Amino acid sequence: MLGHPFVYNYIRPRVVGGIDMSPVYERLGVDAGSTVVDIGCGTGDALNYLRVFGRYVGFDVGAIAIRHARERHGSRVDVRFEHKRLDPDDVARLAPTHVVMAGLLHHLSDHDALALLRMLRASPRLRRVVTQDIVFIPGERLNNVLAVLDRGRFCRGREEYERLVTRSDLALVESAIVPSSPKGRRVKYLVMTLEPRGT
Repeated sequence: MLGHPFVYNYIRPRVVGGIDMSPVYERLGVDAGSTVVDIGCGTGDALNYLRVFGRYVGFDVGAIAIRHARERHGSRVDVRFEHKRLDPDDVARLAPTHVVMAGLLHHLSDHDALALLRMLRASPRLRRVVTQDIVFIPGERLNNVLAVLDRGRFCRGREEYERLVTRSDLALVESAIVPSSPKGRRVKYLVMTLEPRGT
């Protein structure tokens, strides 16, 4: 039920006190020449925030979410949605410059998350990856209860997410705890900005 587009887009924001994804997309830093890959794109909410880009491709394993995304945005020539998991052939074919993973890492085991981060580094044009996930925070009881109730089975503490990055081929540029919205303090997310090492 939590994966249904209506629940995800309308009920979930009410429960957590509003959801503003601006902190994620501001950090992504796309421009008119960017090829954006959105892993776990859901219903295509990224396109509510991304104003300028060259090409956008969203990937998701949820058939209902992808159908809804195509209904909302499928008429755009610079936008495509694929109902599948991202694989190395996709990275080679698309050569993304920017990758967003909003609400994805807490659905992946350490092994799968590391494999994905390392796969992204294979893009010769990669400039930046931004992640956003639920996070366990000491002393934040309501936040932590809602994190336990989330569909994702791999919610972590901030340091655990950061350790994942240090084991990958990407460098952690920034790690920030942000509220779900300027007025909504019930839930907080961890937003990480990653870049290829040595850039």
